[in-house]
Amino acid sequence: MKYPVGSPKAQGPSWYNKRPPSYIEEEFTKELGEFADLIENETWFGDKDNHFRFRVDFILKDARMIIELDGHDYHSSKEQLRNDAKRQRYLTKSGYTLIRFTGSEIKQDCIGCVKELRSIYKGRMQRNPGKYRVMYIDYPFVCKVTQHLLQFQKQLQADGRVPVRNVSPVSLDELIPHAIEWLEEKSHISVIVFCPPELGADIKHLDGMIKEYEKGEVVISLVENDLYSLELGDHMMEFSHLFDEFMLVGDDKVYIDPLRSVLPSELALDLNGNYKYLANAKLLRLGNYETNYVDSDLVYVRWQQLYYIIGASMGLPLHDI
Repeated sequence: MKYPVGSPKAQGPSWYNKRPPSYIEEEFTKELGEFADLIENETWFGDKDNHFRFRVDFILKDARMIIELDGHDYHSSKEQLRNDAKRQRYLTKSGYTLIRFTGSEIKQDCIGCVKELRSIYKGRMQRNPGKYRVMYIDYPFVCKVTQHLLQFQKQLQADGRVPVRNVSPVSLDELIPHAIEWLEEKSHISVIVFCPPELGADIKHLDGMIKEYEKGEVVISLVENDLYSLELGDHMMEFSHLFDEFMLVGDDKVYIDPLRSVLPSELALDLNGNYKYLANAKLLRLGNYETNYVDSDLVYVRWQQLYYIIGASMGLPLHDI
C-alpha cells in the first residue's frame, strides 16, 4: 500500500472555495487572544490527488494538536459521524491528536473551552522535549515472544527451577509503557500497531486510544493487513518526515531496509568515543544469538530484548526469566 503524505498543507484542492468562518469558529477565534499567534486555521491534510478532503478547523503544529469545532447540524448525521471517524483515524495515524469541542460547548462557555485548550497545550509542551517519537509494533511478534515466555515458565516450574506462580500476559496498552521505560524514553509517543486482520479483533479497541503514563503520553493507532510487515515498512518510510526518532518492536529481515533508510547515513560515536551506533532509533528485538538483524547495520542500533520486558510486565523477577 502506498500511504498518502500525512503532513498539513496550507493550500486546499482546486475545487474548494474558501468559506467564511462559521459562528462558532468566529466566537472561538475572538477568545484566543495572544494564543491566536500559535494557531493556524483551515489547514488541509494529505496529497492533492486523494486526501485533500481532510480539512481541519485549527491546528497547533508545534504540539501536533488539531482542534475541531463540531456544529450540531453538520456533525449529527450518521454519514457525517462515519466520515468524522474515518478522518480522525487518518489524522491520528499522521501523528496528530484531535481535540474536539461541540457547538453547544462553544456557545455556552467559549472562554472555558479556550482555557481548557491552553491547559492541554501547556501540558503537552511541558512533556514534549522537542522531539517527535514513534513506536512501530509488530503485534504477531509480541504474541510469539509472549507465548514462548509462558511456555518456558511452565517448563521451569515443572522442573522445580522456579517457584510456581500464576502468570498471565498484560494487555498491549499496559505493556507499551513498560517497553517505553525499558528504552529509557518519555514524553509524547505515537504508537502504531500492525497486525493481520485475524488478530485485530482482540486489540481493535486500542485504535485511537490516548494513554497517559508517568512520564508522558502515548497515542495508539492500529493498522490491519494480511501483509502487515510490509505495511509497517511502507508506513515508516512514507511518514518519516513526521518523526525525529524511531522505535521498532519487531525482529524480521523485512524491516532492515525501511528502518535503515530513515536513519542517518553515518554511524555516530557515543559521548565517550568508545563505540559506534546508529542514532535516532531503538529496537525491542530478540537476543544477539537469535536476531534476524545480524550482518545488517541494525546491529548498531541501541536495543533491549523484548523477552525481558514482557516478563517484567508480568511481575517476574529478572533472574527467573
